[in-house]
Amino acid sequence: MNFARFLSSISLGYLLLFSASSLAQTLYLIGGSLKTCSSQSTQNCSKKVNFESAAKRQQLFLVHDLTLNAVNEKWPTHNTQHKHRTRKLLKAIKSKTLYSKSALIAAIKQQDSYLYKRWSNEEYYFVFDMLEVPVLYEQRRAKEQVLTQFNNEPASTEILNDIVKTLKQQNNAKLLLSTASSRDPYESADFYQGLFSAYGIEATWFALTPALAKAISNNDCDNLDIYRNKLNNVFNRELVYPDLTAQELALCKKGIDNLTQEITSAGGMMFNGGDQSLTKQVMVDNETGKAFPWLKAIQNRPVLIGTSAGTAVQSGGQNASGQVPMITNGTSLSALESGAFAKASPKQNCQQHGGCDILPHDALTYDKRGGLGSFNFGILDTHFSERGRTPRLAVLLAETNQRWGFGVDETTALKVEKAVNKFSVLGKQGVVLLEKVSKYSFLYNFYPASSEFILNPNVESFAEIKINGRVGHSEDLISDALIRERLKVFCTDDISSLVNKEQGIKNNELIFRKLEQTSCELLGQSMKIENLLMKIDSLSKAKDN
Repeated sequence: MNFARFLSSISLGYLLLFSASSLAQTLYLIGGSLKTCSSQSTQNCSKKVNFESAAKRQQLFLVHDLTLNAVNEKWPTHNTQHKHRTRKLLKAIKSKTLYSKSALIAAIKQQDSYLYKRWSNEEYYFVFDMLEVPVLYEQRRAKEQVLTQFNNEPASTEILNDIVKTLKQQNNAKLLLSTASSRDPYESADFYQGLFSAYGIEATWFALTPALAKAISNNDCDNLDIYRNKLNNVFNRELVYPDLTAQELALCKKGIDNLTQEITSAGGMMFNGGDQSLTKQVMVDNETGKAFPWLKAIQNRPVLIGTSAGTAVQSGGQNASGQVPMITNGTSLSALESGAFAKASPKQNCQQHGGCDILPHDALTYDKRGGLGSFNFGILDTHFSERGRTPRLAVLLAETNQRWGFGVDETTALKVEKAVNKFSVLGKQGVVLLEKVSKYSFLYNFYPASSEFILNPNVESFAEIKINGRVGHSEDLISDALIRERLKVFCTDDISSLVNKEQGIKNNELIFRKLEQTSCELLGQSMKIENLLMKIDSLSKAKDN
């Protein structure tokens, strides 16, 4: 079965969702950690950079009487003990001096470390949001400055250059920047706008936040602050980012038709990292499950870019294996132990504050309806090799009957040119491609930066013809995120199988095995690996019997 036949098997209903332009679109799916030199991330600069005096270098906080009043009047939970204890804490550290975030945390811990550790997420964010003050320069809000020409990570610059080149090939190089994945979508707005400031394209922050999506749909723009509190758990943004919240309000009041036209007029759209479930809330109504009127306009942009959560959210739509899900949470260890759950992800830090319900905090969860649907070839995962996520993607493939899984490493992009069915790897590390050949058996492929590949299913011709040789053993591939490096070594030595029995996992083994069709090719410092058999051994025995 060749790649063309694979595409022809995609359901007609899904193809009708897209215009001809969307079928010719280019996707940049970044695995996260796009390390960039900025006034708030100087560790990513190649040398000491003299940023402008007006550049924002850090967040600032002030403990004052207005905050104490807000704790009384707006405390976000029903925990009155925490409320009164927080007031006492803030009175003790009240000062006319501005705190940096690290200094504020140190002062809070010194005064009441017990309370600091036991604040719920809502309480923690409320306190810090209410204490934050705008950073000003000459009475104007200071903005984070980005200087990509001083990046100390060439791979980041390579990815940005390729994105800009593709945008400039469009009739319209306008790029909309969405920060909807962030709990505080205003905090990173300046960074993303600055990311493209030196490239000669029109890149603007687009105020399509979960709060705006809900407010504009309910014709309730005057209550944007309430939607922010409810949907994003974010407070006091009107004080800290008055220009950005005003921009959001203005966009809201212009209505849905104008919002859709803004999207349609852009050549590209970028989604940031954070929480893909938040990003989906600007595409689909979380309560009704219905798509917002502007969803199709997003899907049809000629260029779509995502990093981390902004990549994961692009999984969706239909393919020959059915509905493509969107991964939302979980670790490989939890996936191997407990499987995958088509449920909402557990509440952040619920292991500390309660509210995990029946799922552990690290449970592998997924949205079976998928996300944006711009990438329907299979399931996308990010921060891949660095966080040892190969087994969690494999388990999700097994649970959802999808054939293909794509794991994108950090500071790396999977570029997908739909018009020519071309998959390219840009940046620093590589992309893992998993092909499911039976429920708990997979072909593992690793494509390093500068390589290309196509989807060429092997399942019809697959035969487990083993290579004889000694067996190697390990017990830390997943916990220590060593899969990428260990498999590179495994490819070149005389070991035929590598068995990983992870510490703390009962009866489950992850097995990598060389086959006659396994190929290992050294490309610079990286290893291109194709058709290495990967099995989740005891899981298959337990569930297939």
